[in-house]
Amino acid sequence: MLRDHVRSSDPAFQHAVHGMAVISLDGTFLKINTALHDLLGYPQHEFISAASPDLDHAYREMLSDIQTYGESLQSQHLTNGKFERQIGLVSGRKLQVIIHLAIIPNEDHDPDHYLVQFEDRTRLAELETKMNATETMLLDIQTSYWQMLEKMPLAVLITKKGVVQYVNPAALRLIHAKDQSEVYGLVTDTIVDASFHYTLTNRRRVYATDQSLDAVSYLINCLDGQQKFVEGFTLVITYEGEPAAVGVFKDITDQRQKEEHMMQSEKLTMAGQLAAGIAHEIRNPLTSINGFMKLMRSSNRNTDYYYDIIESELKRIELIVNELLVLSKPQAKHVSKPVNVLPILDQVITLMKVQSALKDIEIVFDTDDTSLWIIGEINQLKQVFINLLKNGMDAMEAGGTITVTTYSNEQEVLISVRDEGSGMTAEQVQRLGQPFYTTKETGTGLGFMITQNIIHNHRGSIQIESTPNQGTIFTVKLPKIKKPEDIE
Repeated sequence: MLRDHVRSSDPAFQHAVHGMAVISLDGTFLKINTALHDLLGYPQHEFISAASPDLDHAYREMLSDIQTYGESLQSQHLTNGKFERQIGLVSGRKLQVIIHLAIIPNEDHDPDHYLVQFEDRTRLAELETKMNATETMLLDIQTSYWQMLEKMPLAVLITKKGVVQYVNPAALRLIHAKDQSEVYGLVTDTIVDASFHYTLTNRRRVYATDQSLDAVSYLINCLDGQQKFVEGFTLVITYEGEPAAVGVFKDITDQRQKEEHMMQSEKLTMAGQLAAGIAHEIRNPLTSINGFMKLMRSSNRNTDYYYDIIESELKRIELIVNELLVLSKPQAKHVSKPVNVLPILDQVITLMKVQSALKDIEIVFDTDDTSLWIIGEINQLKQVFINLLKNGMDAMEAGGTITVTTYSNEQEVLISVRDEGSGMTAEQVQRLGQPFYTTKETGTGLGFMITQNIIHNHRGSIQIESTPNQGTIFTVKLPKIKKPEDIE
């Protein structure tokens, strides 16, 4: 009967994808198919032969388990079932298989033998093991990542579409929040002060265009009404399956206040140095006005021409005085906004011509542009250009010409200030910007350091080219923007 059953199922049995075997009730192989031979690595005759001690040793426990499981099915009056076990091959390799067992009866419906199918799950089990290990590793990394964020001294905020999703303890301390519930759901436009909304909007526009985000400084509003200056950078990540922005910031309020004090001191120093020259320059138009007033009193002719001259001289005095007041006036808060740099240069050159004339120095403004737009703070930019012009004048004891030139490309506005002074060595150029280092007989060295800080805060840079006894060129590079649509 067994022989007839096996013969009748030979094609399906031999060509089955899974390894299959016919096993006796006492746990010996009666027949195996090719797939099982390939899986277990033994020729068919060795499986069937009783004189194979290696085979007996390698699979004794497996056959014993099959026999035990088959007896268990019989005791429960079941005809089929499955169980999973590991098979250790003679080669040393381990197989993870699911063994499907069916009890085949004889003509009297009594159990005759077992038809067993071996489903190889080794590869799947290996993949599951690797996947579980990877998942564990990722969980460990994620846990470490969050622990790092929680312990970071820098403030970290995660936002989606401008809405806060996460803040670390340092960020809570930065904005004076008691717990995360006070911050979750806030929009960044609320935290960032309105004076910096243009900067915020422009960063979003730049990222949408070229997928880049530079470092940035903001004035922020704390929850208790205080304001702070912060500086940091932003990364775009995937957070909970969606794009999100991770902002990392540090509090630079104290640093900014110190810089403000230094700049204010430098302004007052420059104002004092300019005062003598300005007083002299104001005295000239005042002398003219006084003279023309006397002429008007003694003349019976039409005096309209005299009035025009007097009005022109008074306007010149007003311009000089206003520029001086700008230098000495304390600034409580600097607001960056779109500005055209050309009028700023024109005003600064007008102011500095007063002092340059006393030193027999001519300042030439060379530009072919009608407008050059940047994001900046007007008074700070004026201080930069005044510092550069003043440095050039101090280096030109014998007089000469200072040339201010502007040009631009698609990304930058460039302003160069070229003097004909004593120049500097490479070592002197390298040390410029260090506190209290100066090439002048009297000076603190703070002026150029403040100039560098202002340019850095405007996301720009300054380049110096100098040759001893031939002069120096300072070139300021600032990010260029298009003319804002709301400015005609």
